[in-house]
Amino acid sequence: MTEAIERVPAETRWEIATKGLTGACTDLINAFKESVSQEKFDEFQVGLWSQAGKGAKELADTLGLATENPRDIAEVTELLALTSMGPEFNFEIVEATEDRCVGRTNKCAWHERWKEFGLKEDFCNSGHQGWGDGAVQSLNPNFNYTLTKNMQRGDPYCEYVIERKK
Repeated sequence: MTEAIERVPAETRWEIATKGLTGACTDLINAFKESVSQEKFDEFQVGLWSQAGKGAKELADTLGLATENPRDIAEVTELLALTSMGPEFNFEIVEATEDRCVGRTNKCAWHERWKEFGLKEDFCNSGHQGWGDGAVQSLNPNFNYTLTKNMQRGDPYCEYVIERKK
């Protein structure tokens, strides 16, 4: 088996693994959403994904990444998404100051699986907000995270704002 896996290029292995992970999770999340109220679903999503987002702190500490301003924080969260959920993401930062950063996700592994599965409902908003909250609070509690646009709700991209607390 070890010899066979070595014949598969690392990039191909990574793509297969992450599509499998996001596909299985999308199917599981959709089934769960159909079995509980929207309120219970959102509560579950926020708790689950907030915990996952907190991994940003360990990543930043391990790699010695800065987390002093909103752009630093955005870059760490993007790196966490890529390393934990796969290479299908495409991010861009469209605004960055010392107090505020606006980032966009132009391509998302979760949105790709959502389309492949033919899902119609948004099952991502509460999870995405929870993930962002967990990541940003773990990296620098002086900032807030707000999801402002969502592809699963029909926007052309997901957009988030990281702002210094007032």
